Amino acid sequence: MSFNCFVCGKENPKGLKLDIKLKDGFTYAEFSLDKDYEGYPGIIHGGIIAAILDDMMANVKFLEGYILYTVELNVKYLKHCLINEKLFAYGYPKETKHNIFQAYGEIKDKNGEIKATGLGKYFIKEAYK
Repeated sequence: MSFNCFVCGKENPKGLKLDIKLKDGFTYAEFSLDKDYEGYPGIIHGGIIAAILDDMMANVKFLEGYILYTVELNVKYLKHCLINEKLFAYGYPKETKHNIFQAYGEIKDKNGEIKATGLGKYFIKEAYK
């Protein structure tokens, strides 16, 4: 399935094109962003960090074959994510009740320090596989 998603879509010329992988029930991706995604000088814009966390969490279910929509997203910014810094993003399932999937996400630096975390709730619309 091909998408124009800003975060993970390979066909979006303005997107981040993160290569999100699913392994053992969680998602992960490695990335580094340039000045095009800067907020304050030298720092990745907080909205970009939120979008990455949202995608990491949603893709836990999407990569298993489900269409889902964000209904709630909470982000905590613990440390600045710097331009051109190698970062690692993760998404972990928490629980599913009825059609609501809850997940936890985090972004870490190369030393394993957590830079940002997210909690997300997603409405599972349907399976596509």
